[in-house]
Amino acid sequence: MRAHLSLLTSRQCLFAVLFVVAAAIFAGCNAPNVITDNANVNDTTPADLPNTVDSVHLPYGNPSNAGANDKDNYLIVGEGSVISYNDGRGTANWIAWRTTRNDLGNSIPRPDFRHDPRLPAVFEPVEYYDYSGSDYDRGHLVPSADRFANKKLNRETFYLTNIMPQTPALNQKPWEKLESEIRSLVRARNGFDAYQIAGGYGSLPTKKGRLTAPTNCWKIVVLLPRGAKAAEINERTRIIAVDMPNIKGIEDRPWRSFSTTVRAIEEKTGYDLFSALPRELQDRLETRMEIKSP
Repeated sequence: MRAHLSLLTSRQCLFAVLFVVAAAIFAGCNAPNVITDNANVNDTTPADLPNTVDSVHLPYGNPSNAGANDKDNYLIVGEGSVISYNDGRGTANWIAWRTTRNDLGNSIPRPDFRHDPRLPAVFEPVEYYDYSGSDYDRGHLVPSADRFANKKLNRETFYLTNIMPQTPALNQKPWEKLESEIRSLVRARNGFDAYQIAGGYGSLPTKKGRLTAPTNCWKIVVLLPRGAKAAEINERTRIIAVDMPNIKGIEDRPWRSFSTTVRAIEEKTGYDLFSALPRELQDRLETRMEIKSP
């Protein structure tokens, strides 16, 4: 399933024309169809599948077939994550990343939020001050603490392409609690490597600038034994999936109360989240709900 993309406004149409011209000049005749940033190659990714991306962070398929020719489904393959960015919304559609014990490290000084330099100049990015007085936190998708071991990759978690407008009740409570539990599972003596993908869907009104806040924020976590290859995923692999409403008043709810299935998230978003896996394995993993305690 492909992502459902919104109609362009007149402003977006102008930028779309400029973007196509700029992309054609930049790309030349033989340029690749993605923007990369020293991306790690995952040699377990099936190379013959048309919607896969050569990155350790996205081994199970490109959920929305993001690429370089769509401003609202624009692919950035970075060293620390893979992003489908939506210029019309000013946020990511989804971000995928792998977290291992070697990524965690200890707390480091917090960098400033900044524009993502990997976006084309014709894009119209959200500004830092668009969040001020908006009633929304600058919510990380890739958590800063997932990248404490590498200052460069930690700085990238403060790119505004990695930020989603989230209510304080969501961002500071159940969303953060899940992030912390995943890191605990990764740190454990017999721990895991976590393959994560997160995003939002729906639209809520905001008070400032170009912000588009989602009605819901979702996350899927594939937990493999530490050091296992991504291709070792099987029907017994532990999958966590949550779909959390971006509203006030949920600060006291445990993250598990928002548990769902991968298939339910696919139905809400239009994405094909495990498209690189065999159909039978997809069906087993995508319809199973996490009930096990960490």
